[in-house]
Parts: sequence; structure tokens; C-alpha cells
Amino acid sequence: MKKFIGVAVTAIMVAGAFPAGAAKPKPQVVEGSILFPAVFAQGTFDGCWGGLTRRITQTAAGQGNGTFGYRFAVEKSTWNGKFKLEPTGGTGDVDLDIFLYSVMPGPEAVLEDPPNGAINGGTPVSVDYQTREPGGETGDIPKGTTDVIVCMYGGPTHAGFNATFEYVGTPPVKKKKKR
Repeated sequence: MKKFIGVAVTAIMVAGAFPAGAAKPKPQVVEGSILFPAVFAQGTFDGCWGGLTRRITQTAAGQGNGTFGYRFAVEKSTWNGKFKLEPTGGTGDVDLDIFLYSVMPGPEAVLEDPPNGAINGGTPVSVDYQTREPGGETGDIPKGTTDVIVCMYGGPTHAGFNATFEYVGTPPVKKKKKR
């Protein structure tokens, strides 16, 4: 028995001296809901209007999620990784779109100098994924992405209501360095 305990203690000490590699970064998972489609203001753009949620959440101090869209912060560990957005429920043909913002100015940004100032009304830089088919979106998370807005299309071809969704942002795969 003493020999077994001695071997076990030695094994634990050796394992402690050689820690397993760094923990693999976990994906960012966000679940949310959107009650109504965000129809584009001018009616000339064939997509959902992420600007509606951006304006509501800015003026309502971050509140307003779930009515016409859903906004959340992006974890830095997922930059240069991939995302998958998919509906998990809803009524009708739920077609979710996503806007990945690299600058998400608050109301005070309208008073600053360009590129986020009065000249362009504080409009942030974004990468949009807006396919015109029921379902969600997949794509890349650009480096520097700070916020995401998910909205639901409501156009002439199809519309959904009361949608639930899941967003999964996966950190990039780190390549092993060659020796």
C-alpha cells in the first residue's frame, strides 16, 4: 500500500510540473428574442434595419433589446473567429440578419470629429450579413468588432414574428508554430 501511495504522489507531482496547455478559449453564446421585424425606414433597402435597434439602445441607455432587434457586446477572444446565428423558434418565416460593428458610438459621438462625428451622424462601421432566406447567418468576426445587432427581416417575400435565436462566436483556431 505504501508503494502505491508513493507512486501516486510522484505521479501527481510530475503532472503538476508539466501543466496541460493553456485552456482553450470558450465560445461566446448569446440567446435572445426579437418580437417584430425591423423593416427598413425608407422601404428601399432589402434587409432588416439594424439602425432601429442601434438608435433605441443608445437613447434608452442599453435597454430596448427584444422588440425590433437585439444588441450585445462581442467578446474580444472571438475576434478573427467565426460566428453562427440561428433561429431557435418563432412564428412564420424567421429570417435573421446580423450587423457586426467595429465602432458603436453613443449619443455623444455626434459631437465629435469624424469618422464618428456630425458629418456622418455618428454612424458606426459595420459588416453585415443579410441573406434573403429563412434561417440565420454564418461568417467571420472581424478584429475590432465591439457590438452585434441581430434583427429580423420583414419584407415582401417572407416575415417572421416572435423569434428566438442563438448566437455562437467561436475564437479563432491558433496554429501551432513550426520549430
